[in-house]
Amino acid sequence: MKPKIHIIEIKPKIQFGDQTDKLAQKVLFEIKTATSSLYYHYCLNLKKISKVNDYASVLDSLGNEICIIRIEKIKIIQFQNITETFAIEEEEDGNLENWLKIHTKYYSGLLGKIGKKLTHETELIREWFKVISPNDIK
Repeated sequence: MKPKIHIIEIKPKIQFGDQTDKLAQKVLFEIKTATSSLYYHYCLNLKKISKVNDYASVLDSLGNEICIIRIEKIKIIQFQNITETFAIEEEEDGNLENWLKIHTKYYSGLLGKIGKKLTHETELIREWFKVISPNDIK
């Protein structure tokens, strides 16, 4: 009897913000277990919305695959509703104040490129994920 071969479809390739390599390593070692992105980018078809159980490749700054993740949970929320728990435990940004500082600058820059402004009501997609296949633990 032949063993079953499981083929998974890897959809998006993810490179995280300004600290690509540092954040990719945090994902690899399961320190960072979630991320957020602008819902508006999905509405403009600048990004494709993931679904629970989708897979994605996490890339370093050179485009090398660090690991493969599986999306475990997705939630749309307003910018003002990001919690301390999400910022610290899941995004691994130290504290909510630091998360707000980093992401206010980052999201404001992205929105500014398309003539929009970041507000408390700006919607974000939060995605929780699990590493399923490290490419090369360093």
